[in-house]
Amino acid sequence: MREYEAIYHPFDGPEMSQEREARSERAAHSITEPDPETADKSLQWTPELTLMLAVLEDAIACYRMTLKRPRQNPEILARQAEFWIRLDDWESPFSFNNICDALGLDSTATRERILSSMPS
Repeated sequence: MREYEAIYHPFDGPEMSQEREARSERAAHSITEPDPETADKSLQWTPELTLMLAVLEDAIACYRMTLKRPRQNPEILARQAEFWIRLDDWESPFSFNNICDALGLDSTATRERILSSMPS
C-alpha cells in the first residue's frame, strides 16, 4: 500500500505519511473489542453490539408472542424465531450463537432459558 500512497496523497511529505499511519493504527486499536487479558470484563457498547442486542430481544419477543405491534402473523414469527434460536450456526455474523458470543452470553444456556420460558 505504501507504494501507492503518493497517488492518493500527492502533496503529503514523509511527515504527513507517518502521521497518517500512526493515526490509522490508533484508530484500529480504538475500535473496542473486549480484551481477554484485562480484569474489566464489561462490554464496551458499540453500534454493532447494540444492534445484536436488539436482534436478540426481537427474536425473544417474537418467540414468546409478546410483540406490541406484530408485523405479520404472530404464529409464523414465533416459528421463525424458534428456528433461529435452535439453529446451531457459527457462520452467519448475526446467528444466535454469534450474537450470544458477542454479548458475552453462553449460547447453550441462553437458548435453554429462552426455550423454557415459553408461557403456557
